[in-house]
Amino acid sequence: MESDWRLKLMEQDEHHIISHRNESGSIAAAMIRAEAILELLRQRSDAYLIGIAGIPGSGKTTLCDVLRQRLSEAVIVPMDGYHLPRCQLDAEGMRRRGAQHTFDAASFRADLLKLKETRSGVFPTFDHAEKDPHPGAIQVTLATPLVIVEGIYVLMRDWNLESLFDLRVFLDCDLDTATDRLTLRHVACGISSTPEEARHRALTNDRLNSIEILTDGCRERADLVLEG
Repeated sequence: MESDWRLKLMEQDEHHIISHRNESGSIAAAMIRAEAILELLRQRSDAYLIGIAGIPGSGKTTLCDVLRQRLSEAVIVPMDGYHLPRCQLDAEGMRRRGAQHTFDAASFRADLLKLKETRSGVFPTFDHAEKDPHPGAIQVTLATPLVIVEGIYVLMRDWNLESLFDLRVFLDCDLDTATDRLTLRHVACGISSTPEEARHRALTNDRLNSIEILTDGCRERADLVLEG
């Protein structure tokens, strides 16, 4: 018998399929992508741990915001909570913040391994105002029916997380589109003070990370690839 939250999800389908037609831009697109993920979840009633990867600027956060609305009992664990704090980074580390070596990948994997074994845990989030991780902000309990882990390196080979997930999703996105989105985001979040500075960072940092992700084969490791 399907769990209560899955039954609620199925009952809501008709309303959401109609309502997302009235949305615009990235939210409407994210709602369509969410539908594809939810359809797979209906087919995999035992799915518990979901991994969502994609290049920077592909729309992971927006997608997870939509999934959070549809799956109110699910918990989202962002990889961004495992950023190394600024006090541990030198000038080059700050310039390349977001590259693989600026994350605590070992702790991320250890925490997810424990989650897989115990179905509970406490996880950090990222405080965008402080621009640093915030420990202990997210809690998963035995009552949590579904956990969604999102981040750009979630399916990287060297991070060795692929086997932990019951469903692996990759958001594909044109590099130039991602760069445009990141330029706007860097200014909005206060990472860069001008659009020119933001675009330079997107091209000289984020795009390098994107190429690493694509070259590593993350897209090919996914069960489901969605256009971001």
